[in-house]
Amino acid sequence: MFNKRKLNSYSLIELILAVALFAIFAFGATGVIVQGIEANRLASEQSVATNYANEGIEAARSIRNQAFSNLTNTAGTGITQSAGLWAFNGANNVFDSRFTRIISISSVNRDGSGNIVASGGTTDTKTKKVTSTVTWNAGPLRNNSVALSEYFTNWSAAIPQTAKGGVLVYGDGGVATDSVLYKIFDANASTWSAPQSVADIDGATTNRSLRATKLYASATRNEKILLTRHSNNTNQYIYGQVFNGTTWSNVQLLSSWANNTFLDVQNFDGTYLANGDFLTMYSDNSTTPKFRVWNGSVWGSQISSQNVGGVPNYIITRTRPGTNEIMAVTFDQSSDTNSEYFNGGTYISGNWVLSSEHATQAPVNTKRIVDFEWSSGSSTKGLMTYSNNANDRSIRYKVFTANGSGGGTWGTVSNGANEGSAGTRLGVLRTITRPSSNEFLACSQNTVPQIICYRRDIAQTLTNPINQIIASVADAGIQKSFDIGYEQPGGTYAISVYSDNSITPRIKKYNPSNNTFDATTTDMTNLNGTLKTARIISQPTTNNIMILLADSNMRTYSQVWDGTNHALFSTANAWGFNTHGINGSAVVNYYYDFAWDNF
Repeated sequence: MFNKRKLNSYSLIELILAVALFAIFAFGATGVIVQGIEANRLASEQSVATNYANEGIEAARSIRNQAFSNLTNTAGTGITQSAGLWAFNGANNVFDSRFTRIISISSVNRDGSGNIVASGGTTDTKTKKVTSTVTWNAGPLRNNSVALSEYFTNWSAAIPQTAKGGVLVYGDGGVATDSVLYKIFDANASTWSAPQSVADIDGATTNRSLRATKLYASATRNEKILLTRHSNNTNQYIYGQVFNGTTWSNVQLLSSWANNTFLDVQNFDGTYLANGDFLTMYSDNSTTPKFRVWNGSVWGSQISSQNVGGVPNYIITRTRPGTNEIMAVTFDQSSDTNSEYFNGGTYISGNWVLSSEHATQAPVNTKRIVDFEWSSGSSTKGLMTYSNNANDRSIRYKVFTANGSGGGTWGTVSNGANEGSAGTRLGVLRTITRPSSNEFLACSQNTVPQIICYRRDIAQTLTNPINQIIASVADAGIQKSFDIGYEQPGGTYAISVYSDNSITPRIKKYNPSNNTFDATTTDMTNLNGTLKTARIISQPTTNNIMILLADSNMRTYSQVWDGTNHALFSTANAWGFNTHGINGSAVVNYYYDFAWDNF
């Protein structure tokens, strides 16, 4: 007989065993799942913490780039950002109420062989150890942390300030001859070479006087490009030629036209691209600028860009950092401001895109009332300064944002403060970017005449520097009787060199850390006549700055700014004050330029 009781007993036992086995597997699986979730959470938190730690290191690098002296020893500090610049601030930074970041800075010791040691040895005054530590609560009884360290050096002090020289080009034939001379600046020997002639632009004539010149240095080969504009009082000519470190050659007539007006403008410019090519854009007295490309061997054919609606008096070309894309801004005889953008492709007209016209008015069409510079802190951002009113008393600002694929868009116009009374008019503009930041200095020489500077960033935040009126009485005229530039690549200071309508050139330093210009001047050596024009060229690899000057007697001078000691070189050699040409073309002309060796 079948025993039902026995069957039921077995069934109950089997059920209990089944439940027990299920529980074991279920709890095991749950544990695995929980552990997986926990591991994913910890990995995510670790990633977030690492990003915060990386940001701390990069911020410290930016602060070091501003000035190595900013890296003072500390057991813990936070960081903050203002006007596009990082700075140390507070005890720490807290994110999402969970992550805490502390930046510590310490000295570095080295043994006799130069190796870093934990103790003993000699302190390396040009190196600091920066550690960015992020901690967070990973559980009720557990804290986690991520620490990243890097050694930062004072590279500006490590680079020999006399490592590279350059070339000076200047006109010395007045308005009667086409004499264009050059000198080699030998930085290591601290000498200027004897003057020599560049290539003759036209062997059949000698009466094409130099009215404007610009010089450019290649970063990929031992080469410089010279662009010059000449006049024989009937026709105007624009030429290009190449210097290979030894000789000048490859003279190219870029354009010519029968006209004797607007002799004192700068209606050409050029720029090196990331691929090593040099592109020059210039006027041929039509409403469509032309361009040619030098590829290191030959000049390409002339190509039209886009019709800007007026004959350009001023052309500014700037390559977007690290690309072949170019922003070209024009200011024409109708007082119009236009821009067109080259997408970095093949050299054809269709690869230039004309933007909507920015302005149709300005106080005068003979002054350089426009400028453009790319930000050195964000390679996709650039700032244009310009005028859009015949009675303008304030600078207008626009930011261009590149899209990274050959195009971009302009933001809306932002207005600066009025300069002076209702009778004041905006004049010559100059805009520069601060190294490793999204900050610009924009200066104007208005009709008072005054020279006034402003600080602006790519977020369109405008601040007035302390002592922002550089010169309360400046030189009058259409020329730009001032210039301004940053020490490169550190950006510790900028300097403004300017005329106060006297024979003494003046300098004022700008300190970006406290947004202040010097209250008092640094006076240079007296000139033979009143200072009329100035041009300063920052050396790319050190903090030195070449200062070029020309006076009312059309003499050309030079002196170098010492970017290590933030003062003028006072020596009697090539770094000090030197006189070069004695017979330029006109007080309003830029018949001189200099380019540092960049290769």
